[in-house]
Amino acid sequence: MRAIIPGLLVGALAAGDALAEACHVSASASSEAIKEVAQEYCYEFVGMDDGAIDWSCHNETGDMINSQQRKVASCAEAHLGTCEAALTQETLTNPRSGDDDRGEPRPAVPNDAKVLTHYYQVGDLKQVRIDCESAGGTWQDR
Repeated sequence: MRAIIPGLLVGALAAGDALAEACHVSASASSEAIKEVAQEYCYEFVGMDDGAIDWSCHNETGDMINSQQRKVASCAEAHLGTCEAALTQETLTNPRSGDDDRGEPRPAVPNDAKVLTHYYQVGDLKQVRIDCESAGGTWQDR
């Protein structure tokens, strides 16, 4: 199963977390029959202005995936591995949502901006690594 690329989710700033610049995500399948989908990860943007993560860190429940997201000051160090990938305008939006209608412009993305995704729990770590590298990212084991 393809790993969810966390930088793809569209979001809004949670009122009490204005200084947080990382997003902690817990995701699970809506069905007990698909337990492999359970994941816990945290991502952060590098090379972006403060508040840029506000676009992607929000709670969203899809048809098959339940996701709980919250902004945090930083990602925890105890992770299984990290995917470092280029951050693009496309990774700031959710491809399932179509055009964004919030009326707010997306933040500009510098050419050297990166997204670091730290994985804490995944169904298949080897597949997450393959997905990272297939998408042009660089994988680092803990």
